[in-house]
This record gives sequence, structure tokens and C-alpha cells, in this order.
Amino acid sequence: MSSTGHSKDPQGRGPTRTTVVWAVFVTSMTAVAVLLLLSDSPPSTRANFPAVKPLILGQDTSTSENSWAPDASASIDQDRWDHIIIHHSGRMTGTVRDLDARAKSAGLNGVGYHFVIGNGSGLSDGVVEEGYRWTEQLPGAHVAISANATSGERDKANRLNRRSIGICVIGNGDRQPFTEAQLRALIELVRSLQQTWGIPATGVRLHSDVSLDSGPGGFFPTERLEAHLLP
Repeated sequence: MSSTGHSKDPQGRGPTRTTVVWAVFVTSMTAVAVLLLLSDSPPSTRANFPAVKPLILGQDTSTSENSWAPDASASIDQDRWDHIIIHHSGRMTGTVRDLDARAKSAGLNGVGYHFVIGNGSGLSDGVVEEGYRWTEQLPGAHVAISANATSGERDKANRLNRRSIGICVIGNGDRQPFTEAQLRALIELVRSLQQTWGIPATGVRLHSDVSLDSGPGGFFPTERLEAHLLP
């Protein structure tokens, strides 16, 4: 993952122990029919917007107490995931439901991320929510495929979308830094995913590394993240 164009952590320190951030439930889900963007199988119809699973995250990456862990009862494709791509939402407020509505209004088929981390505006600060793309093991929406793409470019983009776990941090990293709670939650989540699925540090990328998009933005502390990645 290249750090070119991204600023250092303005506080210049690693994560410290804080209180556990408790997840909140997203309520009043609206009824929609969600088509699966970039799915490996034909799209299915949902009667309602799928509920997301709030996660409880400890804020100290040196301990696994209260950390995110895969649901043992879930059907996870153990050999599939080999990349993690970090996005920002581009707006200073938002929830999973908001992201889903925005995606649909843009002509897409729903929220394209597997996990979303709140900033206290809409979704509680540092709370991580697990979306339907993760619970249903669906591809993410990381790289758009242009109409005039070559077969090689198309294959590369499809593979990246199918095999990469998408994490979206609420906020706009081109306008201001993310919160301390968000960064700690992000580091813990990335490390948990790395450890569980054997994803190397070279497989953790910013959205700007694989797309013309600038996310997660110039204020994102790339070097801080890199310092906490597992090898």
C-alpha cells in the first residue's frame, strides 16, 4: 500500500486503551428490493432492507478482549478473501441505511461495503457495523469497470471486487481527519480480518490505490495504519 499523497497521523502516536464502544442498532429499516451489485450469482429480491449486525469493539489493539471475531455459525468462504480495501463515505454524516439509499439514488444496487465505521454523526463514534455483503458473502463494489475496458482489465477488476473486503469509514478524509475512535476501530478490525483469513500487509489497500477516487483522503494516517498491520 503506497502512502504517497497521504499525510501522517497529526497526533503521532499509536492507539491507547479507552472504554469499549457499544454498538447501536439501526432501526426503522425501509422496505426495498436490493439487487446484488457484482454478484457471483443472479440477484435475489429482499422484502426488506437487511438488518446490519452491530459489533462491539475494544479500543486496544494489543488485546483480543471484546474484539470483533467471525461468527462461528456464519457460512464464510475461508479461501476467498485475500485483500482489504479502505474507503471513506465522502460525507461527514451517515449510517449504513444512508449509504444504501445514496447508492441506489446513483443508479447502483445498494451499499457496496462489507463493514462501516461510524463517526458519531448518524452512527455512533467508533462503532463498526457488518453489512449484508459480508453476512451473505457477496462481492464488494471497489472498482468500476468501464465499457471500453480490455478483457484483462475486466478480469482484474472483477477479481478485486470478488476477493476484497470493503471497509468504509464515515467522513471525508479530504476535508478533515477521522476521529480517534474510528482509527482505533479500523486498526482492530483490519488486524482481526488479517489474522482470521491470513491476509498479508501487502493485501491491505486504500481505495485510491486501486481507483481514481481519492478516498480515504489526504488526512488519512496511512503510516499509522501501516505500523499496526500484521506482516
